[in-house]
Amino acid sequence: IQKNIMLLSFVHYALNIIWAPVFFGMQRLRLGHILNIVIWASLLPVLIGYSTIDLLSGMLLIPYFLWLSFAIKLSDGICKLNPTQTKNGTRLFNNARLESEIWDLREEAGKKVGL
Repeated sequence: IQKNIMLLSFVHYALNIIWAPVFFGMQRLRLGHILNIVIWASLLPVLIGYSTIDLLSGMLLIPYFLWLSFAIKLSDGICKLNPTQTKNGTRLFNNARLESEIWDLREEAGKKVGL
């Protein structure tokens, strides 16, 4: 059982590492939201498994579980505020990515005119 819990913990940790670059770096809000849900779901067996080995260890994960629940609600709200759009029916992006691209274009234009 302990080996399975360690493997689940590693998978959970790996998903956590992936989340920030996806959500903030790549600005893939929906994929980040889905990752949040998967991270939350992957914590459940870890929490239960740790509790079977040592109750205190499992209980210490409860605040983190609550934080992840709140983070899911936050990312859901962010996704609703940044609806997905299509351009020419092929490219999907959210408003956050579009705003970032517009900002980059403004900076590039400013450099070309000497600002």
